[in-house]
Amino acid sequence: MNWDRMCFDAQYIFLNRFVNKIPSWAIRRLIYVKCGMHLHENARIGIGTVVICPHNISIGERSVINENCFLDGRGGLKIGRDTSISAYTKILSASHRSNGKNFQYYTRKTIIGKHVWIGLGAVILDGSKVEDDTIIGAGAVLKGCTSKKDIMVGNPAKCIKKREMHNDYHLEYKAFFR
Repeated sequence: MNWDRMCFDAQYIFLNRFVNKIPSWAIRRLIYVKCGMHLHENARIGIGTVVICPHNISIGERSVINENCFLDGRGGLKIGRDTSISAYTKILSASHRSNGKNFQYYTRKTIIGKHVWIGLGAVILDGSKVEDDTIIGAGAVLKGCTSKKDIMVGNPAKCIKKREMHNDYHLEYKAFFR
């Protein structure tokens, strides 16, 4: 019997069948932190978000992950400050080798910078790096790296122009429930 796998599965079920449905953000936050997530005091994760390997996830100050997202920490996931991640977004840090004889599993850290806005239903694949001030459009699929202030859309995501941003900002979202 593989004890590590049993613990992984038990934590997955606990976090994603029970904890992510608790309507109080304060209670969910406490449990995520107790499970090892590096979660800044002013950050928020919306109800219904699936979390894998919280001990490998770091979320910066005032960042907001909206409802029903998917955060994969198996290979490491870092999200900078003042970043807004829209509902139904999936951020991965693991995959399988398509050419391997046994479909081997691998992990690669995924990094999301500060002041990033990720649109509804976007997918950020393992090993990707989203630089500061970037926008990833709704439904986009990103594999790889962006440049600072890129506006990326499509599948595969391509830069269509640069974001015109002239100052630093702070997200001020407060939710006691959801």
